[in-house]
Amino acid sequence: MPQGSILGPLLFLFYINDLPQLVKDIALPILYADDTSFIIVNSNSMNMNQDLKLVLEITQKWFKSNIMLLNYYQTTSMHFFSNISYRSVVNTQSTDCKINLTNSIKFLGITIDSSLTWNKHIDRTNSKLNSLGYILRSLRSVLSLKIIKQIYNSYVHSVLNYGIIFWGNLSYSRTIFITQKRIVRIIMKTKARDSCRAMVSKLRILTLYSQHNFSVLMFIVKHKDIFTFNIELHKINTRQKFDLHVPSVNLTNVQKDVHYSGITLFNSLPLGIKKVAHNTNKFKHELKKFLIKNSFYSVEEYIDRDATYDIGVLQ
Repeated sequence: MPQGSILGPLLFLFYINDLPQLVKDIALPILYADDTSFIIVNSNSMNMNQDLKLVLEITQKWFKSNIMLLNYYQTTSMHFFSNISYRSVVNTQSTDCKINLTNSIKFLGITIDSSLTWNKHIDRTNSKLNSLGYILRSLRSVLSLKIIKQIYNSYVHSVLNYGIIFWGNLSYSRTIFITQKRIVRIIMKTKARDSCRAMVSKLRILTLYSQHNFSVLMFIVKHKDIFTFNIELHKINTRQKFDLHVPSVNLTNVQKDVHYSGITLFNSLPLGIKKVAHNTNKFKHELKKFLIKNSFYSVEEYIDRDATYDIGVLQ
């Protein structure tokens, strides 16, 4: 099979399709092309070590029986924790070799760190955007605004939008927002201190925070089955009947989760947009029009806005 062929990854998945079945009672297997990951969940470090050792032993036996070798140098282990004070030691020593323990890993284009701060992914994304900004600065003098905007949508937007539902509402992501505004000024040939609000609306592009809100809200509408509307819990005819039910949680990390924070974003929508949530295409159209018009500079600005922002919105 030629390297790089479309059929190669598919045949490889057929070849290893029985591996997940061997460990599914201990770990959650995730397979994508030639990448295989196992997620082990256990709050007790001793039990965690036992589960990890068992998964490694099962995996090694499977590799040997299928005439394959596990590449230890490209195999890593990462321990997720919510609080550094509760971090425990995980033993990654297998029967043959020690697997490297890492604090961050690149998985399907997203850099994940052990405490889920997303700082490393934000830094890498910002580095890519800075490089793209330099390219746009070089091209702006020889290409039309229309072509430059197409380049922005093809490259800058795709980099900016990738995985944004996880990190777009974090305070550290402001570094990316600053870079985005610098790119907008390059496109519009304006001074470094000029405001970008009117520019992004004129270009009909979304700010970082508006793009985050758009992505999260579209996720909610496409997965309505995992959310509960107030109207499903009680039949009282109030304006909040179109809102999502807010679950009771205590941990700050959970409150930042897409599922929880997305409910707050949805409930903060103008009533007219919430009413069309059953129609994905219409919801998408009205939501994008609303976000382009307002060019929010933070998630808090979107949530705390007054009614004047909603003038002209579908009611």
